[in-house]
Amino acid sequence: MAVVIDDRLLLDVLAGQAPDEITAQLGGGGVFTASAWYYRLGRAVLGDSGSGALSGRFASLDRDVARRVRAQLGDLPSNVGLLHPRVVVPVMFTLRVRRQLNFLGAEALVVALLLPARLLVTTDSPLLRSAVDETGIDYQVVG
Repeated sequence: MAVVIDDRLLLDVLAGQAPDEITAQLGGGGVFTASAWYYRLGRAVLGDSGSGALSGRFASLDRDVARRVRAQLGDLPSNVGLLHPRVVVPVMFTLRVRRQLNFLGAEALVVALLLPARLLVTTDSPLLRSAVDETGIDYQVVG
């Protein structure tokens, strides 16, 4: 089954440091992310502040690895999927869960629903966890 990964896990993939579970999926084209997570990672990397969780993690990378990550941000590797907003957003309009999700959470959930896929995150979100429980999506916090 495919997986949808958050921004930190996307950074790990681009840096060649993804957990084994995700690395195993990369060969079969089963790794996807959401546009909002892709955007957040790009802002963290290209903003160069080093003060946030993502930008700090990026700043700690080896210089050659960091250069490779930057290069891949402009054009994601073909083994990382990204669904088009024309497909995702209309489903987001109709998503009905008890507690309304923000754009990021709704997009991640809908991508997982459309594929279907497991949703892998590095930070637990009680709101998103509640929504995935309602929809039956497998949700896992990866350390």
